[in-house]
Amino acid sequence: MQTALSELQLPPEPHPPVIAIEDVSRDLSRILERAEVQAWLDLYAAAPADFAARQELSLARQGDLAWTTCTTIPFIHFNCVKNFGVDSEANESQLDALLAHYRAAGISRPWFYVNPHSEPSRLRCWLEARGLQRQGGWERIYREAEPLPSEPLFTVDGVSIERVTMATASDWAGFIDRSYRLPTSPWLLALVGRPGWHHYIAKRNGAVAAARSLFIGADGAAWSGIDAPVPGIMTPSFDLDAVLGEALVRDGIAAGAKLFVADIEAPHRERDGPAYRNYARLGFRIAYFRCHYSYLPASSN
Repeated sequence: MQTALSELQLPPEPHPPVIAIEDVSRDLSRILERAEVQAWLDLYAAAPADFAARQELSLARQGDLAWTTCTTIPFIHFNCVKNFGVDSEANESQLDALLAHYRAAGISRPWFYVNPHSEPSRLRCWLEARGLQRQGGWERIYREAEPLPSEPLFTVDGVSIERVTMATASDWAGFIDRSYRLPTSPWLLALVGRPGWHHYIAKRNGAVAAARSLFIGADGAAWSGIDAPVPGIMTPSFDLDAVLGEALVRDGIAAGAKLFVADIEAPHRERDGPAYRNYARLGFRIAYFRCHYSYLPASSN
């Protein structure tokens, strides 16, 4: 029998990733996830009471577990369990109680983050047994406080990077809200000048073109987020985010940050592409891929 041509072809060689992948310990994964949780705890503490009441916005804690709820804004960060199975081993009773909480609040799509160190290992099976499915995820990346070269790594012609001040706070908050179609400006404005928070904008022709924030916790762990537009998802360009990322690292080191935590929100199967190359130049490494679980949208059922 003649051998098919496809059977004679060798499988493609694996493409080497452009950013280093670390075999991080469970202890380090806890620190990385805790950096984000600390930022969200402080962010919710800053929310104006009238805004939180109007939007039915809240963050609850039980020991080391934290989860958010918002009945008026169907945004992943506002209806998710931040560290399930991270600081302590999860159990099914906790999971059922959390799902019951979201059902009672009328939240149809709560979110759970799962990383390779989440415990127990059968956590994913528990989620799937209750109808939640993997809905993509993000690369969790990190770097320590090694200094960057003195010369800029990234520049974009006609673009300036500025720290957000009280004078530019409304422009920044308005840009974030327009980018995500959210009504969060009163909340964002409460973060300008708040200890630990550092907000940056990239301006072109006098207008805000991109934004990114950094929160440095008391332990020196710095989480980067509140970014817009998200490169690879909301915009095809990665240039402005690279310039902003460099500003955050440089200023964060000067402010005493000991560890930086961020995400690549448009992951690439071969871990290649502009986001990976840019973060590699900034000294970041991949800790792991963090999966996001939720129910499918109603239209998909």
